[in-house]
Amino acid sequence: MPKIPTFITEARPTAEVGSVTSNLQIPLNTVAGALKPLTDAVVKYKTAEQNASNKTEALELENKAVIKLNDLSQDISIKYTNSDEANKFLMEKSKAIRDEFASQASNSKVQTLFTNSYLLEEQKKIYSVDNKVHTNLINKRSVASSVKEQHLLTEAIYGDNDLAKQELPNDLKLLYENDYIDGLMTVKNYETKIASIPNLVATFEVQKDITKDPVQTFVNLDEGKYEGLFIDDREQLKREAALEAKPILKENMINYITALEDGKDIGINEAAIKSIYGEKVFSDFKETQNNTKKVSVFKTAIFNSKIGDEQSILDMFELKSGNYAQDKQYKEKVKDFISQKNQLIEKDAATLILSHNSIVRNNFDAYNSETGDAKQLLFKKYINSVVQAQEDMDIDPTLIKVLPVSFAQKVAMDYNSQPTENKIGYLQTLEEQYGEQYGRVLNELTAQGLPVTAKLVSYFNDENFAVLATSIDTKEEKVRLDDYLKTQTNLSFNDINQSIADELEDFRNAVMFSNKMNTTKANDELGDIQDIITYIAINKMSAGMKESKAITQATNYINNNFVLEDTYFIPRNYDNDRLSPRHIEFIQDKVEYIKDRHLQDFDMMPFKSTNPDISDQDLNDEMLEQAQDNGVWINSADGNGLVFAIEFSDGSLGLVQNKKGELLQVNFDDDSYKLPTTDIDMDIRNLKKEELPSGA
Repeated sequence: MPKIPTFITEARPTAEVGSVTSNLQIPLNTVAGALKPLTDAVVKYKTAEQNASNKTEALELENKAVIKLNDLSQDISIKYTNSDEANKFLMEKSKAIRDEFASQASNSKVQTLFTNSYLLEEQKKIYSVDNKVHTNLINKRSVASSVKEQHLLTEAIYGDNDLAKQELPNDLKLLYENDYIDGLMTVKNYETKIASIPNLVATFEVQKDITKDPVQTFVNLDEGKYEGLFIDDREQLKREAALEAKPILKENMINYITALEDGKDIGINEAAIKSIYGEKVFSDFKETQNNTKKVSVFKTAIFNSKIGDEQSILDMFELKSGNYAQDKQYKEKVKDFISQKNQLIEKDAATLILSHNSIVRNNFDAYNSETGDAKQLLFKKYINSVVQAQEDMDIDPTLIKVLPVSFAQKVAMDYNSQPTENKIGYLQTLEEQYGEQYGRVLNELTAQGLPVTAKLVSYFNDENFAVLATSIDTKEEKVRLDDYLKTQTNLSFNDINQSIADELEDFRNAVMFSNKMNTTKANDELGDIQDIITYIAINKMSAGMKESKAITQATNYINNNFVLEDTYFIPRNYDNDRLSPRHIEFIQDKVEYIKDRHLQDFDMMPFKSTNPDISDQDLNDEMLEQAQDNGVWINSADGNGLVFAIEFSDGSLGLVQNKKGELLQVNFDDDSYKLPTTDIDMDIRNLKKEELPSGA
């Protein structure tokens, strides 16, 4: 340890100090005079320092008080339309603010400085509030006048009130006169308003009619009906009517032609077609109308045929009219049925079956008409029949749909309208209702508006997660959590969301890799999942949990419920059962074993080549080489397992099929040692020494 330094002086104490004499003599008054300037300077400095300190303290108090005053004046400016009431309230509350901060002053000088400055700010706010309150009054009156105007028009035009319609011009004139007298409009605006009354009334009538029947309204406008309309307004209303009418009329035309194809004449406004679309479209429509009756019989046959049989039906179509151009058009029409069928399969396969399979349609109608105990049984009967019909048609399993799009939309809307406490029970009812098709139905419902929250609740089969997820699945709860972040933390939603994203990066990568063919949909759904997990984390934080722990616990609902690989993931819960670690390992081993040793046994269909001279054997060899070098396992579109695909140099994926058109797919509940779609037994038992799933 270093020693404390000491300092040595040459001076020595002596007992003879008192005997020392000096010839130096300084009068006392001279000493005082010499020190006085220094004393004055010190006093002035201290005084200036105190003044600066007082001003600083007063300014700090003022700044704090003005913040409250600003908030107060802003609140008053919004709420009040009477300046006297506003100022009275402002002065009352402002005095309280002034007293609050004046009492915090350390001395009377600070208090005086603060009070004087604050009173000046108070006067400014009184002036500002007066202006804003006056504006509020004008706006309130303007809104009231607009409401009155709409009331008069609505009562007269929509209310089936002859007296109101008769008095409407006078009532509007009186309303505008009062607004003018009270300063709400200039004389020019007033005169314009009066002159425009007939046009306003007619416009309102047209707008009413557009909502009821835009097709006929356009025809009426085109024929010069609705007296009082300005020329420009008539043309604008025609454009508005046409905008509304065109999709309706187009749908009507489609429905009409579709009905004719089925041998039904449901009627259509032919005058509207002519007026809205013109002579050319009308002429084409009439020709289509006539021709459709001649080809309708082939539609039913094509739409009910197996995939691949359509061409043979088309070949049966005989051309007998003698008009080559017309006959060719007929042929193309019948051929187009094939395209229509394929489009429906892609977008809404259940509707395809319901529209053209009478057995399935009867099952669906029986379910809809039943109200008793048999309703559930009839619905299961429909489900089985609609899925079986699609399987019988050899529709791709990934495209099979249980529900028509319109029906799925209604179910999603019904779920969204349920109180929070009923949502878990609602999902349980759906699961019972759809049985083994529930997973497929969830994907269909999510595509039509069912929140991803519901999908996650069903996947995880975790009561705690279900309660958490459904509790935040309301606008009100999300507002509460957003407000918590804003008022109780220094964090934003994006801050938490980014932390969640970092924790879920592996999950996101696996999902996005499996969905390269539909990245937009996958990205949107991942974004929804991320938002749900973010709100769950914020909810935990609002209950007192630390940020890091809340984020970890929330993301674990995802990370702990999936086994993540580079290109795919395996859910730990599948089909309402918990997959054992051994079974998950078995699935991993099986897909690895297939790629390593059995691709050549799958009889893969080669991808098409741009080289016409390449042999079939060369194509097969090239396909096998591509599969071995660039093959990957990804999650299947139906969510039931993993499918094998080839990753191309541009990053896209091509699903591998055998020559029968079957995918190389291993489902999550698969405990078989057989190569999919074959009878080949694979010796996976020797891959590892560990015991594999019993019964496998």
